[in-house]
Amino acid sequence: MTDLVLLSRDGMFLKDGREWATSDAGRAHSLGWPAPSTLLGALCTASGRAREAAGNVLTPQDWQSLAAAITLGPSIALRGPLGAAASGWTHSHRVWSVPADALFLADAAGAMQRVLRLDPRPPRQATLGRDEDPAREALWWPHVEDPAKPARAPLWWPEEAIVEWLADPVDVRPCNHAYRGLALPRHIETHVGIDPATFAARESILFTHDVVESLDSDRCEWAIGCRVSLPGKIPARATLGGDRRLARITPAGAGLFGPPPALIASFAARPPKGLRLVAVTPAAFAAGWRPDGFSPAPDNTIRGHLPGLDAELILRAAFVPRAAHVSGWDMAKGKPKPTTRLVPPGAVYHFVRADGQAFPAAMAETLWLVVLGNRTAHGFGCFVPGAWHPQETAA
Repeated sequence: MTDLVLLSRDGMFLKDGREWATSDAGRAHSLGWPAPSTLLGALCTASGRAREAAGNVLTPQDWQSLAAAITLGPSIALRGPLGAAASGWTHSHRVWSVPADALFLADAAGAMQRVLRLDPRPPRQATLGRDEDPAREALWWPHVEDPAKPARAPLWWPEEAIVEWLADPVDVRPCNHAYRGLALPRHIETHVGIDPATFAARESILFTHDVVESLDSDRCEWAIGCRVSLPGKIPARATLGGDRRLARITPAGAGLFGPPPALIASFAARPPKGLRLVAVTPAAFAAGWRPDGFSPAPDNTIRGHLPGLDAELILRAAFVPRAAHVSGWDMAKGKPKPTTRLVPPGAVYHFVRADGQAFPAAMAETLWLVVLGNRTAHGFGCFVPGAWHPQETAA
């Protein structure tokens, strides 16, 4: 596997699964960040175009064989000062989706003031849902006593914030510095087609879409780090997303995907009785929200195993936001791929060991960027661990 960095030079248009003919006629919407399948497609296309430039015209079967030979591992967002690529991207440049167990609270004026960790506790009564699965009904959920109104959560946290959030058991933090989060700017682009007979605009080819910029207001550029197994020579350029927007491909710095030492040290200093797993890339589970390898047990708990661990685990809580919808384009067949519903990045799962023991630092290292679910060879289902100190009293 090779660690690479894709640096978009002209923003990104990453069309979502909605049709063009919606209530916003002629308007397409972009996802906020490339799905792993988009990265895989960009690398496959770049490799195939390089072969064709050398005189080898690829057939649909050749494209299918090339796609099958590529394996995509974890992918991570990167952010650094303009020109950071010249000195190499490192783990300090990593950016992460804000975990779903972070609740942002506002002050009296509505401004983001502090962030509260949602700590799941045993339920006191049943929910109002129509789910008749007793194991799901028995999952823990948080109880928030703070009277403040929720504030809109940011989309991204830098490395400093995510490491503290995963390692430090502090429940409430002031929402300043790294915890204020990051965002990528967008702008709207209008496209028009010209009728060659009249030299006027063709109404059937008049549309707009939003573009996600790769340069933010702090003059920091964003990039994508990915671990990939790519046959043949690594191309220097790729086209990423819609509109064939160019992205430069460069080697990644050493240790870009390694675990933060502070996180492993926190597990060693105080081994937690609970474990959190936070989704880094979208995950495809056969049961929808429930991780593969876990199923309801006779005692109305959800039990199973995680890769690399012998201990049986109990799923105590699941904070899963609205599903992410990911599609794509099949170059070999020349038609769109089916839209799939995925667990989005930032989803958080809470586990305890069935034997009641703690999670040592060795387990945290094993679970760093662990892959769960389906399509793991295509970059889906990457997770990172965090400490959790469960409270056994009811919420």
